[in-house]
Amino acid sequence: MKLKRFKEKDNKRIGILIFTIVCISLVSGAILYRTFAIFEVKTSQNVIKGTVQDPGNIYFAFYVNDGTEDKIQKEMPTKNYVLDEDKSYCGVNGERDNKIKVTLTDEYGIYVTGVTTSRTKCNLYFVSGAFILGKPIKAITSGEGLYEVTHEDTSGTINDTGFKETEFRYAGNNPNNYVTFNDEKWRIIGLVNVMTSDNTVEQRVKITRSESIGNIAWNTNNINDWTQASLQQLLNTGNYYTKTGDYSENGLTESAKQMIEEVTWNIGSSKLENTLSNNYYTNERGNNTPYSHPYTWIGKIALFYPSDYAYATSGSETYARQNCLNSLVYNWEKERDPTSYENCVLNDWLWDSQSYQHSLTSAWDGESDLIRITSYGDTRRNTTSNTSAIKPTLYLKQNVKIVNDDQDGSYDKPYNLKLVE
Repeated sequence: MKLKRFKEKDNKRIGILIFTIVCISLVSGAILYRTFAIFEVKTSQNVIKGTVQDPGNIYFAFYVNDGTEDKIQKEMPTKNYVLDEDKSYCGVNGERDNKIKVTLTDEYGIYVTGVTTSRTKCNLYFVSGAFILGKPIKAITSGEGLYEVTHEDTSGTINDTGFKETEFRYAGNNPNNYVTFNDEKWRIIGLVNVMTSDNTVEQRVKITRSESIGNIAWNTNNINDWTQASLQQLLNTGNYYTKTGDYSENGLTESAKQMIEEVTWNIGSSKLENTLSNNYYTNERGNNTPYSHPYTWIGKIALFYPSDYAYATSGSETYARQNCLNSLVYNWEKERDPTSYENCVLNDWLWDSQSYQHSLTSAWDGESDLIRITSYGDTRRNTTSNTSAIKPTLYLKQNVKIVNDDQDGSYDKPYNLKLVE
């Protein structure tokens, strides 16, 4: 047998082949290692926050409901929406993997747990709603619960004229909006736009005490200037705030005071003739006041507005909430308008059938009058020196959160709050 001489070019060819095989092996090993390391070792990961970027081996499809249908879009919504956890799911090849859990944080970050397979796709469905004290709450369009409210703010004080702002308000006869605050039951009015101490408009949760602290005069001097009112001083520097005197039992605790946000309260005046909800809202944020009284006040504790009362109605199945909002609150009284009374007043959790309630808003055509909510369900004027039920109202700091998942916000199971550092 004649042997062939080993040629140098054969040696070169073999070297190239060996190098290619080694490279393929290294790349394959890296891919396998990456796949198993990421999806088996890491049981949870903060995947994405805000606009969609390269998600690696987890893919997302965002569907946003516009009120009628789900529409796919590239970017994840970052405000006024929450995740519909019943419809959202992750998996491979379009199949749901129930071991994978997806949650949306109140900073609009997606948090995924339980991923064990590469190329997982998450179909995320978003609906109108808000994070209330860190808890995602879906908005509804009928019944008792959280409603989306969009209105024009024309104040020129906290927003530019004509700016459409969205807020979320609890409405209904008795929605699940109870919290334990100051060792008492308080109720969430909603997530409301307000100017904070750093002069920026931000959303804060607004709460009011469930029960009155007593019948008290708005201002014993009979002048409707909240910046100088005796009630303002009682609530912010006096016995209620310092938990002394008659308020040693139900004044503010030190831990409660740490949760309160100091904000700019709009104290524009209104009149009973323009008493649609949006009329009240606009007037409260306007600069019309009697005798050039201040139209803003910086502080911690005040009262709810007439607009808060109006937005708290859910209407009924036969008389929609929007019908209530488009009717004069001044006529929400049985003798004037039985329909509004039966459908608007009886389904408004801020109404008190036993008491007249002072509001924060003064009447603009007189220096001694303010607007209060009557036990009949309508709004009427009253002099500031007269006494009415007082429900302290305030805004909570942004880092106040609901700390228990087993409570549902009902009267018997109010949400517990904690200041998260």
